[in-house]
Amino acid sequence: MKHLIWSSGHQLLLKNIVRADNCYLYDSEGKKYIDLESGVWCTSVGHCNPKINKAIISQIEKISHTGFFYANPVIENTSKKVLEITGLNDGKCEFLCSGSEAVEYGMRIARLIAEKPLALTFSDSYFGAYGEAGKRQHDNWINYNRLECSCNSKEGCTGECAEFNTIPFERIGIFLFEPGSSSGLVRFPSVKLIEKIAEKIKENHGIIIVNEVTTGIGRTGTWFGFQHYRIQPDIVAIGKGIGNGYPVSVMAVSKNVAEVLATKNFLYAQSHQNDPLGAVVAFEVINTIQNENLLLQCQQLGNLIIEQLNEYKKIFPIIRQVRGRGLMIAIELTEKAEPVQKELLKKGFILVKRSGGEVLRIDPSLTIKEKDIKAFLKTFGSILLKIQKK
Repeated sequence: MKHLIWSSGHQLLLKNIVRADNCYLYDSEGKKYIDLESGVWCTSVGHCNPKINKAIISQIEKISHTGFFYANPVIENTSKKVLEITGLNDGKCEFLCSGSEAVEYGMRIARLIAEKPLALTFSDSYFGAYGEAGKRQHDNWINYNRLECSCNSKEGCTGECAEFNTIPFERIGIFLFEPGSSSGLVRFPSVKLIEKIAEKIKENHGIIIVNEVTTGIGRTGTWFGFQHYRIQPDIVAIGKGIGNGYPVSVMAVSKNVAEVLATKNFLYAQSHQNDPLGAVVAFEVINTIQNENLLLQCQQLGNLIIEQLNEYKKIFPIIRQVRGRGLMIAIELTEKAEPVQKELLKKGFILVKRSGGEVLRIDPSLTIKEKDIKAFLKTFGSILLKIQKK
């Protein structure tokens, strides 16, 4: 791979993966691996899902790409599906290429229509590789550190501290919310905090944007991470899982936002915008999750993993904390996360070690089999036992 730029921040450990089937990867020598990363959390319904592949082949033989002056009806059909699962009925969608782009697009809309100058978010959030939301360095951003306050709660801030009371909600027009990934460390804000912020934002006629690139499309056991909180956003950015590995994202807005936007001179144009092929993929991913009852399966399998990991925590002091919701799970160790990751890889299990920390992520496809989860848990336990004996 001497001609390849590898800039992800993660070490390239396998250079010869040549085939995939659901949660299984195979290298050029025929060795099988169980993918607990789901291809950077993208393959929500499994690698090479036959239903998704069939939909791609069918659409690509008709038309895969459109232009500035013409569209394909599948865009409208998929928009209705997306708006149904987001709760933004009678709203509108735009189909794009990446989660980063969807978040940035949403921020551009919010900046255009927000009545107040400041945007609020949490300091441990991640909103993409570029753009205003990705940087959040301007004076018009408030990056609230919900993990360093005087609430004295295991959940972090609950909005009942002096620090929370310093937030100038009267000047905030946008709340950009990432419901759980926390830059890959999997930390969930308290329900009290989010509902209190949402109430304040709405009192001041502000806009709530939710970044569902990582937490959306069933990852946490509901369609979207915000659905664990009693809030309804105005704008939802969707990526990763909705394409099952195909590069498509969606930015969905409420009816009210769409109506206000129609009165503004808003322009946004790029070459792969509202492409029918991406929309067909998104439609079939949603259908697959609905028809195969994968939200319930995600909840059940997630509970199985978290319960067993918490049992291990009682036995192995190396486990500092287990955090998770559905099939988005972090195991924080006191040390040796990288050696554990590499030992798992030797035994045929792929998962992510987060850069700059002793954290392992488990994010398999929603279609993973229970037997593969149990095999991982058994292997993980044996590795921890070996470390403890040393």
